[in-house]
Amino acid sequence: MRASRHGRPVHRVRKLIAAAVAAVALGAGAFAMTAQASEDAPTDKYRAPKGYTTVSEPSAQQRIIGGTDTTFSKAPYMVQLLYDVYGDGYLYFNCGGTLVAPNKVLTAAHCIRPSSAETYNYPAKGLILGGTALVGGGPNDEGTAVNVSRVWIHPGWNPDAGSQNDIAVMTLSKPLPYATLPMAGPEDAASYAPGTQGIALGWGLTSGTGNELASTLQQVTLPLNADSACQENLGEFGYTSNGTMLCAGQQGTGSDATGKTTCPGDSGGPLIVKGKIVGIVSWGVGSDVEHCNMQGYYEAFTKVSSYKGQAQGRVDDTDLSRDGRADLFARTSAGADYSFNSNGVAFAGKYAVSGSYTAYNLVVQTDLNRDGLQDFVARKTSNGELYWIRRTLSSTTYSAVRIATGYGSYRAILAPGDVTGDRKPDVVGVSSSGVPVVLPGNGNGTVGTVQVVGSGYSRFNAVRGHGDFTNDGRTDLVARESSSGALYLIPGTGSASAPFGTPVRVAEGWSSYNAIASLGDVSGDGIADLVTRKSDGTLQLHRGTGQSGTGMLRAPIQAGTGFGSFNLFG
Repeated sequence: MRASRHGRPVHRVRKLIAAAVAAVALGAGAFAMTAQASEDAPTDKYRAPKGYTTVSEPSAQQRIIGGTDTTFSKAPYMVQLLYDVYGDGYLYFNCGGTLVAPNKVLTAAHCIRPSSAETYNYPAKGLILGGTALVGGGPNDEGTAVNVSRVWIHPGWNPDAGSQNDIAVMTLSKPLPYATLPMAGPEDAASYAPGTQGIALGWGLTSGTGNELASTLQQVTLPLNADSACQENLGEFGYTSNGTMLCAGQQGTGSDATGKTTCPGDSGGPLIVKGKIVGIVSWGVGSDVEHCNMQGYYEAFTKVSSYKGQAQGRVDDTDLSRDGRADLFARTSAGADYSFNSNGVAFAGKYAVSGSYTAYNLVVQTDLNRDGLQDFVARKTSNGELYWIRRTLSSTTYSAVRIATGYGSYRAILAPGDVTGDRKPDVVGVSSSGVPVVLPGNGNGTVGTVQVVGSGYSRFNAVRGHGDFTNDGRTDLVARESSSGALYLIPGTGSASAPFGTPVRVAEGWSSYNAIASLGDVSGDGIADLVTRKSDGTLQLHRGTGQSGTGMLRAPIQAGTGFGSFNLFG
């Protein structure tokens, strides 16, 4: 008996990893697709070589043990991870995943890094398939296939040291046009109460002792169990009661006819409660003969709420160069526009940005339509109109669309991300009298009716924000007090009616900076950072720590020189 990750059986204690699923799929007469590359020109349709075979239709008893068929319309957020496991030019089903944004997939880390010696290169050798409930798209090649641009694996994931931190986020080269599912966060503690019914989905093995994947997406209802019961049941295999895992389901029965459980191949798929992902299929007890549903054991999942902050940082990591690190947009006094690319600690590359921004007195970065490409919100100097400036994958030029009028007197205009909790990026303003307002984003580049969301910001001479500073999965703001030069954190609440909490003093001595920019995650660790400019034109990077008090920012490091001539900085 051993612990197994739900992907493929692997060495030592309990690990069902990715290689096993591909092997299992082959043994079942799995489908195979021709591998395709190119990040910015993904194929929209799967193309299979002649003579390929699909997984055989399971019998009535062969379900995601104890589950039932479901349809794409009932689970449009489900996607399949396909990979050229054997280097033979064909793609094999590897794991499941969930769309958490149009161009972001939440899955298990072990689906991508199955061992310390092997990490799957999805951008070069894999695809994501969405839009179908049939494994591989079925005989008619249903669905939409898209390439992977980059992958984030939790830095604490260690395939050889238990199954903690089994979470990853994949960025797609273009958005998929399907519904997405939100991740559970700290506010969803009630969804983890023992006895709560969750739904798991996947295309995994359809028998505890067989080797066939499900040809149609399966779902099964599983009760969440108390952490103490999980520890007692699975502790010897590596279950830890430290908030990284949860377990669900009835105890294994050893019989396909009576069991209800996930199985190898279901890895990376979601466990859903109240319309949110509370868990990721991670591991369970298995053997070479009994792959899952072993008598007396529960199934283990990654506890998503414990990772919401870090994972959301990767969901919101869109940047100008699309490498996962936020870049700096700046304009010289002569009107030249540039992007300075971050290397994690400084801004190294300098690139001209197409178009002219001389008509604007404010430009901030955002992804207002959630297509995975960085946009701008800009304010026209002449009349205070706000414009959404965007480009598409098929074009290198930007187009401007007016989204609001009458903001010429506002002391701040920000595009911090989703502040109202609906997962649609918003625009935030601070009026001349210090009143904060939200222009709620509609998710398509437009904004709704302005809403007053507080008061008392007149004490601040700078209000900035882009991303999550406190690692709780909510979008925050920062502000500098005029009288003292102190820096304050304005914590996000995720509430549409009151999106910001009481300002908290976090740092002193910020009056010496003549510019403050909140670009997002400059360092690439998933936590929002700040960039400042000194009077001599030197840039400093203040990296976020994820804490909410005086330790919110690390000591600044020099991130660039010669920026004194730039009069637009953001």
